[in-house]
Amino acid sequence: MATFKLEIITPQKVIYSNDVDMLITRTTEGDMGILANHAPLVTELAIGEMKIKIGKDEEKYFVSSGFLEVSKEKVLILADKAMKADEIDIEKAKKEKEVLEAKLKKLNEDRDIAATEHSLKEALTKIKIGETL
Repeated sequence: MATFKLEIITPQKVIYSNDVDMLITRTTEGDMGILANHAPLVTELAIGEMKIKIGKDEEKYFVSSGFLEVSKEKVLILADKAMKADEIDIEKAKKEKEVLEAKLKKLNEDRDIAATEHSLKEALTKIKIGETL
């Protein structure tokens, strides 16, 4: 199977840089699979799980928002947040979830509600991904 270069970058650091067989990630349009020689593309990422396949091995990641760019040279993911599934602290994510749910009940401005709902969705997704390991 042909491979392609994948880079995952957050504002803090390069999370991943390697040749891969396949990438499956969540976009704002739905889940998307990328193979070598994919047509050029730029799309927005949604909060969700990303799977990287190399041979028979599969690595799972949490990704929160950002952009995916497919070019001839590589696939680039610029994510607000990204982490390998086995690095997720499930207990911390559950505590975040509880705090955010309580905060959400007290908010009354649309902007604050949207930001808190986004953070809550991140915590719930981390829990779901982390518990699948």
